[in-house]
Formats: sequence, structure tokens, C-alpha cells
Amino acid sequence: MPPPITASLLYDLIQCPHRPWMDLFGDPAKRDPESAFVRLLWEKGTLFENEVRSRLTLPPLDLSGYSDAERERRTLEAMERGSHLLYSGRLSWGDLLGEPDLLRREGSGYVAGDIKSGSGEEGAEDEARPKKQYAVQLALYTDLLERLGKSTGEKRAFVWDVRGREVPYDLAAPMGPNNPTTHWDLYREALAQARRIAARSEANLPAYGAVCKLCHWHTACLEELVQKEDLTLLPELGRSKRDLLIQELPTIGDLARCDLHRFLVGKKTLFPGLNC
Repeated sequence: MPPPITASLLYDLIQCPHRPWMDLFGDPAKRDPESAFVRLLWEKGTLFENEVRSRLTLPPLDLSGYSDAERERRTLEAMERGSHLLYSGRLSWGDLLGEPDLLRREGSGYVAGDIKSGSGEEGAEDEARPKKQYAVQLALYTDLLERLGKSTGEKRAFVWDVRGREVPYDLAAPMGPNNPTTHWDLYREALAQARRIAARSEANLPAYGAVCKLCHWHTACLEELVQKEDLTLLPELGRSKRDLLIQELPTIGDLARCDLHRFLVGKKTLFPGLNC
């Protein structure tokens, strides 16, 4: 039976689609020890979460001290009773498993929220937008609430971030004025891909990027990339560009030796989306 699809798996998939594959099927002996910096980030997150809880006007029902099965049972019972606010609940349905930091009653249903020790948005202040990796996590919780018949009927959630703000996440809203795709669409795509990975029906390649240095598969992936002369080892040539080129130019050596003019048509290349 494939492993469950969790919020952390979806978060990692948005950051790097190879990370879930390695976490599920990689050789544990090849994992790097967690760095002191990563441990510091975890500790910072835990401290911030506790600080937020201490500032809540209405103390939540704290379920964090129970076993997984007991926590899930108590979460469902608390929602049946109409508890106002739950901390560290647990929800599941089929292959979906979610552990939202907060479940808040609004009207006749519940809205999920997460406490984040970073900013709840990304981009410049006048163009701030929800973070995709947060959005897919919140969408999973919202999906679970819908399946369990405990949602408000709206695809929305929230983040309490490091600035002390409650940042609303409208999961059904377009991502931008020129992008009709919603974060709910992104979640459905990520969920489908995660299921394919969990079922071993989709494999993918590692790629070198900014997130790699904090990953516990950094050494294992880097060794494979160097051995294969992967194009993502070149500056500014990330996963998406590599995937466009890989059929014609699978390695750095192939790129160095090729006649690039044969891929040019005027100022455009034969690779969709990759132009001069």
C-alpha cells in the first residue's frame, strides 16, 4: 500500500519534486545528518509556535500530547462538539493525512491554519502573494475538512506568520491578474503527482538548486549529478531548462561540444520557452 500523502510531502514536492521520491525510496544510509542550521530552524519554529499559542485570546484545545490515533479521534470528537479552536489536530481520509496547527470554527464549519516562523507571503510588499509551498499544505487540510463534512464550504485557510499577522489564503482565487490558475489547481496537480510518486509510477531526476544545501539528500544527489554531468550544475540552468534540453543535450559535455546554431531559428531556439 502506498504511503499517505501528507502536507510536508506536498511542501517538499513544490520545493523539489525529487525530495519526496528520495524520502520514500532512497537509501537511508545515504542521508546526510541534519545540519546545525536546520536544527536551529526547527527549534526556532517550535519556539515561535509556542509563543503564538501563549498569545491566543481564547486558549485552544491542545491535542499535541496524544498518540496519533488518539489525537485523530479527539479531533473529530471536538469538531462534533463545536470546539472553537483546536491545536495540533489530526485528520485523515483515504490516502490523505493532515496535521494542521490550528482548526478554527467559523459558522458551522472549520478553517485550517498553520503557524509559520517565516513570512506568510512572498514578493515585494505591493505585489505580495501566498507562498505556493504553504498553499498546498493548507489546501490538503481544506480538502480533508471537505471530505469529512467539516468545512465552511469555502476554499480558504490562513497562516499566522513571524510578523504577528494572520495572512488569509484564498485558495480559489487566481494566482495573479494574468494567471487564472488557482492555488487549489496547484494543489490538485501536486496531489496527483505525489500519488504517482508514492505509487512508484513516476520517477524523476535530481536537479541542483538553491534549496539543495539544506536538504538531507544533498550529498547523495550531488554525487549523482556530478557523475552524470547534469546540466543543472551550470549557473542559471535549473530543472525546467534542463528538462527542455535533456533529450538533445543530456550532459554538460554534450552542451560544450555541440554546434548551438543547429538549434536556432532566427532569435528563437527549437526548445519551447527557451529563447536567446
